[in-house]
Amino acid sequence: MWSKVLVLFCMVLAVYGQTMNDSTRLIQDLLNGYDKMVRPIADQSQPVSLNISMDLVAIQEFDEVLEKFSVVAIIYITWIDPRMMWNPLNYNGLYTITIPVTNLWTPTLVVGNSFDKIEPIGGDWMTARYYANGVSVYSPGNVFQTTCSVDVTYYPFDTQSCKVMLIPVGSLPSEIKIFSSSDTILKSFFSENGEWEVISTSVAVAETDIFALIQFNIKMKRRPTFFLVNVILPIIFMGFLNILVFLLPAESGERISFAITVLLAIAVFLTLVGDNLPKTSKPMSLICYLLLVNLSLSTFICIITILNLRLYHKPESKPVPRLLAAIARKLNCMSAPAGNAIQPYLPDSINEISNTEKENVSFTMKKEPNQMSTSKEEIATVVDWKDISRMVDKVMCVFSLLWIFISSTSFIAIIAEK
Repeated sequence: MWSKVLVLFCMVLAVYGQTMNDSTRLIQDLLNGYDKMVRPIADQSQPVSLNISMDLVAIQEFDEVLEKFSVVAIIYITWIDPRMMWNPLNYNGLYTITIPVTNLWTPTLVVGNSFDKIEPIGGDWMTARYYANGVSVYSPGNVFQTTCSVDVTYYPFDTQSCKVMLIPVGSLPSEIKIFSSSDTILKSFFSENGEWEVISTSVAVAETDIFALIQFNIKMKRRPTFFLVNVILPIIFMGFLNILVFLLPAESGERISFAITVLLAIAVFLTLVGDNLPKTSKPMSLICYLLLVNLSLSTFICIITILNLRLYHKPESKPVPRLLAAIARKLNCMSAPAGNAIQPYLPDSINEISNTEKENVSFTMKKEPNQMSTSKEEIATVVDWKDISRMVDKVMCVFSLLWIFISSTSFIAIIAEK
């Protein structure tokens, strides 16, 4: 009994197996009388609705100097073509098929903000997929190169917003209507970029009097570690290195060469940073101002070093003004200039002094204490040009240190606030 029921069930069970003939017959039936110049809608007074979305694959390049943005992406375009409907039962259950785009109507989309040239996306070698209910899916993929306005104010801690704008060229808004089923860009096959991090994406649709458009917005943030290690920190370190010129002895003869070497190093860094930024004056990068401040300080240090060496080697025959001498004594913590103190002569053995000489020395020290005090005061007032040079070194060292500290902390504070 049960065996007869099983045989009967197998006889009535429908089994579908599509063959090559089924696919050939379906394509011939669909393309018979098909005109790809006519929009796929029965009422030609109504627009064809295109559902467009983007699948971001990778950020290929972002050139700040050329303001060029390149991404690898796949564009999914979906619409309904009533001429491409069929009953799968008539073709052994065949419910979907791919056909070359050269034989059928497909929307002609171009990148409206293309960097190089305007040309349709996709190619004649591509195919579109059609389903039995008339749903058509066209998925061209390419490298999209667009223009992008660059804001390098906070470089290399900057964020950039770029877009890919698609326009159905040659079609009015009354002929093609664009919408997107997704508010963001898809990332099904996305590969991270070593320099840029995508922080947000969005999709916007707009219409003008002559065309509709869809805009894919990508907001990305620069990964600053490379520039922090190779640009920012060396600039700050060179600023502090610049101050050490005032600690070099004037007798070494290396002061000017040291100051000029640091000046040239900062100038090289200024050139390197400038080569990686767009040649625009608005906005200017804060790091350019930081380099300019350090370059100005280095130039100022070179000038002061040269003038200070002239002071150091100034003839002692020219007297030091009393005001400078008083300031130098305070700043150098001097009671008497180095090397000017008078040391009394003491014999190797006290026995070498006769009793008469001892009495004379004792009598002189007791009799003329005021005279010796006056002599010490006169000695304390002696300040030469070398002492003035040392005073200038101390003042400029503190001034340069404050300059570097204020400029560096101001730069860091502005970046941190942003």
